[in-house]
Amino acid sequence: MAADQDVDVLVIGSGAAGLAAAVAARESGAARVLVAESEGVVGGSSRLSGGIVMGAASRLQKAAGIEDDVATFFHDYLVLNRYDVELGPVSSLTQRAGETVDWLEDHGVRFAPQLIFAGVEVNKRGHVVQGGGQAIIDALHSHCRRNGIDIALGRRVDRLLVEDGTVVGAAVGDDRITAGAVVIATGGFGANPEPLAEHFPSGGYEGWSWYIGADGARGDAIDMGHEVGAQIIGHDHGLRTLAPNFMPNKLNEAFQPSWAVMLDSNGRRFCDESLPYGIVDARIRAVGDRAFMIFDDAAMRPSPELAESYRSPYRQNWPGRPDFRPKNYVADLVDEMVGKGRMYQADTPAGLAAAAGLPEQVVVAELARYNRLCAAGEDVDQQKPARFLLPIEKAPLYIAEVRPCTVNWTGYGLRIDRQARVLREDGTEIGGLFAAGECTGGVLGPAYVGSGNSLGNSCTMGRIAGESAGVRAKARRVAAG
Repeated sequence: MAADQDVDVLVIGSGAAGLAAAVAARESGAARVLVAESEGVVGGSSRLSGGIVMGAASRLQKAAGIEDDVATFFHDYLVLNRYDVELGPVSSLTQRAGETVDWLEDHGVRFAPQLIFAGVEVNKRGHVVQGGGQAIIDALHSHCRRNGIDIALGRRVDRLLVEDGTVVGAAVGDDRITAGAVVIATGGFGANPEPLAEHFPSGGYEGWSWYIGADGARGDAIDMGHEVGAQIIGHDHGLRTLAPNFMPNKLNEAFQPSWAVMLDSNGRRFCDESLPYGIVDARIRAVGDRAFMIFDDAAMRPSPELAESYRSPYRQNWPGRPDFRPKNYVADLVDEMVGKGRMYQADTPAGLAAAAGLPEQVVVAELARYNRLCAAGEDVDQQKPARFLLPIEKAPLYIAEVRPCTVNWTGYGLRIDRQARVLREDGTEIGGLFAAGECTGGVLGPAYVGSGNSLGNSCTMGRIAGESAGVRAKARRVAAG
């Protein structure tokens, strides 16, 4: 079979994980590599991403004078996820993510020299790609073209080919492609309502939820995995970001405007509103996945002397990118949504509470306390930075119910080991089958470690999967003569 196979390595999916796998397979000795992409465009959800890659001990980190190491990264990753991840592949991810940033740079990806705080880490680990996720896809796709790696578009693989328990290729309808190794990198299932409801139930709110990724994220890896007896893990893992119910408007607002106050369903403030979105996701999960955003007219129509204070209410902006600006919380849209009954306005905190169905005395007390903290210039309750402490007092006041309903990625998928080999239900490796990226489970956990966690996983584990597949395919080709 090995001597007559169509390709050495077949990669299913052309996002960052798939393209990294294809390039790495070729560099690891696979002479013939083919990428099969279900959609009509290369890139998957990766091309739509912000283009942050998380990693430790990269050249860029060292050049910026940032002292960091993979052991600290590994520790932080496990603690933030409360160890609810697969330690084997996570050890590979954290050990090689910084090195993979270097590898991407060597393959034409351009990074800003300044790093960002990806989440709440002590050392900056967010590497900012100039040109966003599309730039990673462009660089790796260009490398594929230059090195004879073919990409077949519009070819949705519907099953794997198996002989004697080993995966030996895949099929698209009646077309069969045999291979020395197969890498699944088909992304998540955020675009498919059925698996989303079943495997990521906390990400689905009828009439509210929507997915920010590509249409091809339909969960194909889960179906293929079931067919070959693979373990599927990571139930209800994924990332949600907050949004008001302004549908059909779909405005992805990962960071919340820090001049607002968020209250839970009991009317109590529960977090620093300027925290990274992964931490906000965890905090809102802890209070029942429902909150209320409150702000005043000063934020909508600031006076000239305060305009700059309200303009960009975020902890940081990304180098080489326009400053972040609020999307849902702008005057014209807010006025429209008040008119449609999607949010409420009132002249007093008691009026806001009554309109939203919250305990009036509690809301009045919470906002009074918050305004006293603003006057004092120190948030002794939640530690929000002083520059964001702007009182909520200029009528009309506004309140919008918000939920974690914007699905960013899903983390339920194929279980892999540290070499990206797919595991059977009995714990043995499925010969010839590897996987990487969002289609795997247990690497991305219940907590989002920070910006670049998903893309860092895709690039790093895609590269590892490609290396493993390339080495296997080369060895089989040599053995076959």
